[in-house]
Amino acid sequence: MDYTNLFTKDMPAEVAGPPGQAEDTKYTFSVTYTDRDTMPVQGFVDALADIMPREGVELAKYPPPQGHVGLREYIAQALHDNRGMDVPVDNIFLSAGAGGAVGTILDAFIDAGDTVLVEEFCYSGTLGMLMGKRANVIHVRSDENGMDTDALEQTVKGLVAGGTQPKLIYTISVYQNPMGMTLSAERRRRMVEISQTYGIPILENESYADFRIDGDPLPQAMYGMDDQGGVSHVSAYTKLLGCGLRLGFGVVPDPVKEVVGKLRFGASPSHLASMAVFEYLNTHGDEYIAEVARSLGAKRDAMLAALGEHFPPSCEWSNPHGGMMLWGRLPEGADTWNTLEKAVAAGVKYNPGAVYRATREPNNYMRLTYSYHDVDEIRDGIAILAGVFEREGLFEGA
Repeated sequence: MDYTNLFTKDMPAEVAGPPGQAEDTKYTFSVTYTDRDTMPVQGFVDALADIMPREGVELAKYPPPQGHVGLREYIAQALHDNRGMDVPVDNIFLSAGAGGAVGTILDAFIDAGDTVLVEEFCYSGTLGMLMGKRANVIHVRSDENGMDTDALEQTVKGLVAGGTQPKLIYTISVYQNPMGMTLSAERRRRMVEISQTYGIPILENESYADFRIDGDPLPQAMYGMDDQGGVSHVSAYTKLLGCGLRLGFGVVPDPVKEVVGKLRFGASPSHLASMAVFEYLNTHGDEYIAEVARSLGAKRDAMLAALGEHFPPSCEWSNPHGGMMLWGRLPEGADTWNTLEKAVAAGVKYNPGAVYRATREPNNYMRLTYSYHDVDEIRDGIAILAGVFEREGLFEGA
């Protein structure tokens, strides 16, 4: 069979990655895997044993188009209690991880050439989707309080004056991936005002909202601040309970629900997985989330201590109050992109900062995740990584 002229002409654009990115390593500090030390394996076994006699026969049929009703009711209550959102169950849909919900909403909005505003560094998964769609991605200055909304408004004004109407503002507003900061309450209110003034929808991703370790309580989600149907919201249980579950959810306002329904409702994740997650969280959710926070806190502290011991003061690291990652800035001239392959050969993998920029630069930033390995492995892996960077001259700067 000659497939030369048979494949679709509408393939996503190719997105370049650094050499070594796809390799397996002993120490994986490049992926926000679930904390394996707290994963409730037996809890899932027990949850299925409890729920199968009650609901197992439902597996004979296809699941509801938007996913398991009980889990969506649980999500609606959790969003009300924890994120200040009043959401009808029918505005929630289950998805294959947060990425599945993001992809659905992007499919509803973004065509080639459309302009999307994102943080100074944007999560590589979503950035890859946008670049694959050939969107015009514009990074907005960000700091310890999240996206700078003064810079956001100036960018919007400039675009509109030049005849370009931005299609979407995308933000990971809690423990932002990769930088780790949380969008402040003041900036959330201002972002909603900008959205309403200029008619630009917001897509807020709160996939890390369950991972508060310490610090102040989280500000209200923007979905709950908005009264004009301009905010969509996504999150997931993937990072909390197991990446292999691929279970997330989206929340969309009424004007978006019909279009999203045409695109993706009916493609919900495994009903069996949804049943198990619902039963487990409904019974053990609060205590399990607290246990994960304690574990992640110890791992964060172990990684920061190891970085302080093995990396020079010229390297700067975030100290997040939650989430699963640290953000690092190395001396000017350091090339984390091309050094990744050397680190992989030594058994350690990280993410170069440039994978979070549409322009694939600058190269002296990096992201390290601490969720997967135990504290001893974190110490060993960071020591090895420091040795690689020292040999390659990354500590010397330009």
